[in-house]
Amino acid sequence: MRHFNSRSFFLTAVAFSATAALAQEPGEDSASDPLEEVVVTASLKEVRSLDLSTSVTVLDAQTIRNSAVQHFEELAQLTPNLHWAGGSSRARYFQVRGIGERSQYEGAPNPSVGFLLDDIDFSALGGVATRFDLGSVEILRGPQGTRYGANALAGLIYARSREPSSEPEAEVEVSLGNDDMRAAGLALSGPLGPSAAGRFSAHQYRSNGFRRNSTLDRDDTNDRQELSLRTKLNYEPSPELALRLTLLHIDLDNGYDGWSIDNELTTWSDRPGRDSQTSTGASLRADLELSGGHNLVSITGAASSDIEHSYDADWGEDGYWSEIAGFEMRYDYTSRTLRERSGFSQELRLLSPAESETGYVLGVWYLNLDEDNDRIDTGLYAEPGYAPGPSEDRFDSGYGADSLALFGELSRAFADQWLVTAGLRWERRDSDYGDSNGERFSPSDDMLGGHLSVSRPFGEDANVYARIARGYKAGGFNLGLGGRGLTSDELLYEPEFLWNYEIGAKGLWLDGRLRGELAVFHSQRVDVQVDTSRQVDPQDPNTFLFYTRNVGRGVNRGIELTLEYRPGDAWRMSAALGLLDTEITRYPGRPELEGREQPHAPGYGYALGALWRHPQGWFAGGELTGRDGFYFSNSHDRKSEAYTLLNLRAGRAWNGWEAFAWARNLLDEYYAIRGFYFSNVPPDWPEQEFRQQGDPRHFGVTIRRQF
Repeated sequence: MRHFNSRSFFLTAVAFSATAALAQEPGEDSASDPLEEVVVTASLKEVRSLDLSTSVTVLDAQTIRNSAVQHFEELAQLTPNLHWAGGSSRARYFQVRGIGERSQYEGAPNPSVGFLLDDIDFSALGGVATRFDLGSVEILRGPQGTRYGANALAGLIYARSREPSSEPEAEVEVSLGNDDMRAAGLALSGPLGPSAAGRFSAHQYRSNGFRRNSTLDRDDTNDRQELSLRTKLNYEPSPELALRLTLLHIDLDNGYDGWSIDNELTTWSDRPGRDSQTSTGASLRADLELSGGHNLVSITGAASSDIEHSYDADWGEDGYWSEIAGFEMRYDYTSRTLRERSGFSQELRLLSPAESETGYVLGVWYLNLDEDNDRIDTGLYAEPGYAPGPSEDRFDSGYGADSLALFGELSRAFADQWLVTAGLRWERRDSDYGDSNGERFSPSDDMLGGHLSVSRPFGEDANVYARIARGYKAGGFNLGLGGRGLTSDELLYEPEFLWNYEIGAKGLWLDGRLRGELAVFHSQRVDVQVDTSRQVDPQDPNTFLFYTRNVGRGVNRGIELTLEYRPGDAWRMSAALGLLDTEITRYPGRPELEGREQPHAPGYGYALGALWRHPQGWFAGGELTGRDGFYFSNSHDRKSEAYTLLNLRAGRAWNGWEAFAWARNLLDEYYAIRGFYFSNVPPDWPEQEFRQQGDPRHFGVTIRRQF
């Protein structure tokens, strides 16, 4: 079990205490404007965050704009108990409260953490979460099965682009930075008639990716070239009907050269790979007001993605390896996987009248998902006195799933104080798998989830709640691993279930200038789906396998606290703390892992932020964020170290213009975002720890113009 780092926890607690003390001191700024109301839209109905009986963090448009980031992965540091795993050019997999997939290499069709962008399901494809023109990002922690889809065992991330405006407006943004970073964005919005409005945005980002390839004498083998196009159309043909159409196209044409034998930012590969993703999607939402005050909501979403993930599997070239070995040798391996994924979803919700004593929602949800994988691994190894041993392995696999779910939720107030809410969800998932080795599976899963919560308000702006929820995650397949050392039984894994017990409190104080949310949770996992790894042939890096299997049980428990405070018109302060204690309580066949922490589950994470604005437009702000160390995997005992990141920015806004300088990771902290332990160094092939490092210090300037 985890023992929290006492020194780091003490420092964080002092920071929180200081923030709270500031909030309690009266002064001449007491008449400053209150904080803006926070509304959650990822729930079945739009509701204030203070009234929602679950732990949630909402990053609004202003927070996102102020942060000077290019991708959602950089915002994750601001959110309690939200983590992400490397292994790709951008974060694709997220962990909430220590639960979630970590591996890019073998696509997991059923992620534990759902990811939606404008009502389009991009779960396990989080690379689409580029920052420009985002309106909000909502992170709901804990099972959310009665709120949206099956992809919410651990939590749900719901991102929305900005809505069309009722008046014409435009925004242009340009950024320049070190590492040859260049970015430009354009957004246009306004009315298209008396009952219609539209918004269009385009953004292009480029950087070299913070690696220097010594073999090729290049600094762009790990580059990022990312294009985002979004269009939104809102139309109200009648007072009873509102339509919202979203179209998007995301093209991530990124290099992949992130690994080196010495875990430094200089690489030696002679055939660096690509980590590209091209996604096109659309969603249509219709809100229809029926007779009697009922509302019918229809949400249709569709997306297709073409993905390439390739890499130099030996991370070097023959001269590099010959120098290490002390004799001439050949050692050259590559891997390339092409994926095609398409999905279609349809959801219908019937909502009770707003004035009804008993609030209810009834719904049906359907998802169709198809994925094809094409993998080719090549290799060549030769030592003096031996003929070269070339190898080539080709493998194709296909996966399809159809899910149908029925869900409902009832809410009723008792004694004018207590609100009881109960939700239930039933889902059936039919899957098919086939591969070029002749393996065929067609399992079906029937799963049941739900929640029961009790909440009590204290005035209009404070609330306490208790919640019990049962979540589930469907079974799946280890795509692309047939013929690579897994047995037929290991290609298939079963559903996982989770019971979550949570109590919390939320409120606004000091005339709305202080907002706080606290949640304490205890989760019990059953038939845990764990990501693990093994190497079939120590002399072949392409036989290092990542796969999912079921083990016994696990426990995840912790605390989440967020504070936001406006002491006066010039200042805005925030603080967030996540504490997490995880344990593998039962692991058949691996008793040495029982009682150990779960991987990629930092024991603590914190974020302290401040923003100052002068009446003449000058401003400055920053964040100090930190994470505890964590195990990289269940397969070995290697851990990352704790780290702290400092981000700062300063500039001025005037007459629709905004210009500021920014720096991220100002202290130039080395920190690991992914780690492995296996054999990759000839001729003795010792097992070693290898790490992918996060982005080093980077800085630049941004200029914006709003019309």
